[in-house]
Amino acid sequence: MALFALTSVPAALAQAPPPRPPAAGEPIAAIVEAFRTHDVVGVSDPHGNVQMQAWLLSLVRDPRLAAAVDDIVIETASARYQDAIDRFVRGDDVPRDVLRKAWEEHTVVNSIGLQAEEFIRAVRAANASPGNGRKLRVIAGDPPIDWDNVATRDDYRRWIELRDTYPADLIRRQVLDRGRRALVIYGQGHLQRRQIVSNYDMSTWQAQTVISLLARDPAVRIFTVWTLMDRNAELPEGVASWPVPSVAAMRGTTLGAKDFATYDRGLGDGPRFAVRNGQLIPLPRNEWQAMRMEDQFDAILYLGPPSSLTNGEVAAALCQDQRYMENRLQRLARFAPPVELENLKKACGL
Repeated sequence: MALFALTSVPAALAQAPPPRPPAAGEPIAAIVEAFRTHDVVGVSDPHGNVQMQAWLLSLVRDPRLAAAVDDIVIETASARYQDAIDRFVRGDDVPRDVLRKAWEEHTVVNSIGLQAEEFIRAVRAANASPGNGRKLRVIAGDPPIDWDNVATRDDYRRWIELRDTYPADLIRRQVLDRGRRALVIYGQGHLQRRQIVSNYDMSTWQAQTVISLLARDPAVRIFTVWTLMDRNAELPEGVASWPVPSVAAMRGTTLGAKDFATYDRGLGDGPRFAVRNGQLIPLPRNEWQAMRMEDQFDAILYLGPPSSLTNGEVAAALCQDQRYMENRLQRLARFAPPVELENLKKACGL
């Protein structure tokens, strides 16, 4: 319980103590404990990572979670099919051809959806467990894109621009306004308190994240967890000796005092932009700002050395599903970077 206890001392009464080494603890117990004092707890979306997915499934299957939380908001499922998800996780029979649209017909064209399916099925199984009086709800956080009416890049961009504002509003209406608590499983960029790509300038709508939008209401208590996954980033000192998995609070620690940019080279090495007259203007490196990790995220999750983490493969059944492949290849060709199209072709031997 002490892992997430937060205390503050007015500067006039005491000088802040020097940073201390972080204390690693068991992560599921820590997440459950965080819900004692927070309305929203955000953790990383797996985005294809095998170890992250395995840990998230263990979290959902642990009966302590259902006792602590009401809703789980996931990134890679379309809100257009919320009714089908609701019926499925409460135990109703829903044809797979209907349900699969939730994880296949979202805005993230390079997400194949298998892990979202596995996760939703795990929630259904947890809800059906004997003695589980409370039922978890899965909320699809992706905007309800209508692919039948997406013909141009501008059509697609209108939906992409909603990928932070839509889930933030959804969480306010479906969770917070109802006095409920939510586990938010999203990509780490969406969980930033301040946007590194905008050089931490949050004065424009383009800079907003799911968490920055929710945090505009000071009454909303938010706890976020960063996962150490970037194999190009140097593993922070001492972390390699932690048990796997582990989590540690950042506030007041040596790791919390480090620059956030050092935790992810993809984000930390730029580029960064200013928004001027509605245009993104690249910022020279000498203008880049620093931000302490403890001011971005409340804790870090360690699943082992990032070099040991792996991504899942595309299932052979999907590669052989003609309808699925035609849709996916077409959307990747039109709306994704070329490398994403080549990755899927390579995975399926095309």
